[in-house]
Amino acid sequence: MNKANSGSIPNLVLRLVIITVCAGLILGLVYAVTKGPIEEQNIKKATEARQAVLPDAQDFKQVALDGIDYDHEKFSDIKEVYEGTADGGTVGYTYSIVTKGYKAGLTLTIGIAADGKVTGVEITAHDETPGLGANATNPEWLEQFKETDGPLVVAKSPTGAVNEVQALTGATITSRGVTNAVNLAREFGEQYLGKGA
Repeated sequence: MNKANSGSIPNLVLRLVIITVCAGLILGLVYAVTKGPIEEQNIKKATEARQAVLPDAQDFKQVALDGIDYDHEKFSDIKEVYEGTADGGTVGYTYSIVTKGYKAGLTLTIGIAADGKVTGVEITAHDETPGLGANATNPEWLEQFKETDGPLVVAKSPTGAVNEVQALTGATITSRGVTNAVNLAREFGEQYLGKGA
């Protein structure tokens, strides 16, 4: 090995270290600058979803789940619950649920009025199959959940039964995931927050 080559290896290592440190500092700076706006956007998106599924509410107050003695295993998909109020009275509750459709990460916001009827369902994030399970985000399909007030069942072919949800074509698993989330929210409300919660 000649002297020119032996001197270039430490020089290359030093350059790589400097580049790595600079890249790390730049990434850290970008993260620090974008962290706040990203959090604000997430909060705004969650607030808009709550307002969309429980439109009669004027204000929302988060329910402290750690203050409720509930079956944590059974209701583990429920991440947040908000009480919706208007003119000082409770109009219903919204539930943020992360569950599994065809794939994990199916995230929903569900509104249930004080009388126990579903006021709305929004899918806020998912990784479902495009053209199949992803069709669950269609407002027309989600509309069928509104005004239901009992345990829901998924049907591939409609029979006209009460509280029956028409499955998406080719996406029965996703349909069941959404339906099970609505049933879970209703059951939690009835058991731990009072009728219709």
